[in-house]
Amino acid sequence: MTCRVYRGQMTEETITVDLRVDGKLLIVEGVPAKVCDTCGEKVFSPAVTKKLQNLAKRRKKPPRTRRVPVFTLEKGAA
Repeated sequence: MTCRVYRGQMTEETITVDLRVDGKLLIVEGVPAKVCDTCGEKVFSPAVTKKLQNLAKRRKKPPRTRRVPVFTLEKGAA
């Protein structure tokens, strides 16, 4: 499979996906995806997409939690 945008080769990888649901950050590890080796575009199978959607909707307690630092880019910052 080749990337639709950059025509790079798509390789099967296991990645981490960051989802935002109702303003909350959800991190999902171990997600199978095809990733473009040129631009990094990620493509999920319909089955994986459905699982991610269901996970975001159900919002059951995750097996672990991470602390995430948050920064703000101020106006005029270089």
